[in-house]
Amino acid sequence: MNLQYALLLIGLLIIGGVAIGSYGRLRLPLRRRRGRAGHGDPRDAAPRAPVAQRAEAAVLTARREPPVATGLDINPGPPAIADAKFLKPDVPLAGGTGRAPDIEHYEELEGFESAALMPLNLSLNLGQSENAAAGGPGRQQLPDEKIDFLIHLPGAGPVNRNQALGIYKQNEYLLEKPHQIFGRGYLTKQWSNLESDREYAQYSDVAVSIQLADSHGPVNESELNTFVQMSLKLADTLQRPTKLSVTLEEAVEVAHELDRFCEANDVLASVNVLSNNPHGFSGRAISQAATQLGMQFGAMNIFHFKNDNPLGCRHLFSLANLYDPGEFDPDTLNVLKTMGLTLFMNVPCAYQPAGVFEKMIETARGLCDLLDGRLVDQDSKPLTEAGLRVIRTQIDRIATDMQARGIVPGSEAAMRLF
Repeated sequence: MNLQYALLLIGLLIIGGVAIGSYGRLRLPLRRRRGRAGHGDPRDAAPRAPVAQRAEAAVLTARREPPVATGLDINPGPPAIADAKFLKPDVPLAGGTGRAPDIEHYEELEGFESAALMPLNLSLNLGQSENAAAGGPGRQQLPDEKIDFLIHLPGAGPVNRNQALGIYKQNEYLLEKPHQIFGRGYLTKQWSNLESDREYAQYSDVAVSIQLADSHGPVNESELNTFVQMSLKLADTLQRPTKLSVTLEEAVEVAHELDRFCEANDVLASVNVLSNNPHGFSGRAISQAATQLGMQFGAMNIFHFKNDNPLGCRHLFSLANLYDPGEFDPDTLNVLKTMGLTLFMNVPCAYQPAGVFEKMIETARGLCDLLDGRLVDQDSKPLTEAGLRVIRTQIDRIATDMQARGIVPGSEAAMRLF
């Protein structure tokens, strides 16, 4: 009996020990988790909001809405020029930083260059007459070695227009930058654009060109690669040599240099006219005043001052609503009310831009007199004579910089670049 009690007691002790051990093992992970939190564990150091608060925050985030508009937003001109740089009367114009060149395709370009003849500084004598460069009727836009990369395919025998143009058309769709194909008349010895010539035209020489930079930036190495491939196909079919106006590496360098030049000088000169009347300018009064001052309603649904000089843009400067949407809707012009107007001009595309600026200021002052307004700058500060002198100085600097590069403001080359 004593033995049975002894065995029963031993069994109870064993069961108790197992139970105590199991309980200790279950508590150990819990202590460790609390210990991490108590010693700066980043996952648990920050206190958590109650569940109710977290749910409320989630609902508020989900229901967040854009702020309500509190009136008309200032717009420095039509939407198409909203990102342009403007000359300011108190801030000198900073030069553009340019775009960093991408040279990953140099090796492939060098391979194509070695397949062609030795590069040659080429003068195709493609100079235009003054009337042609000015944009007169019937003018042809011929390549300009200051802004174009040319490949010349010289020869003796005649080349049929349709044969050369057919090869060009099969490949030119791959090019994004402006590009053209030209031929030197077999009998006339005059250069002309194949796309505008008659079907039976024949040429002694052929040349293709691609613009090195434009308002979208410099030509990249990949596109130059495609352009050279097209030229080699054309040369192979016509059984002619190829001569490059510059080496391919030089073309890439010139493209990026030209792009930096464009970024530094691609600016607008602008002045604003604000209403002195708390009711603003009426659309009808704006139309009458603009017409009286020699402006015409036209493209982009804004007013323009027509350029009668064959050089430069079709319009000297333009007049838009200072506030969104920038334009003047003809259907609602009679009920329009606006607190401000803006006049602007493209400096590099204006022939003799300083004179165009003076005409724009004269027109702006005329609007002030006719509409009861005041002349202000882009920051709505009064535009003084001192401020106007600063803008004139910047315009003169741009014109001088362009002329030093051989690109006259308002010329065909300038309008192609800007």
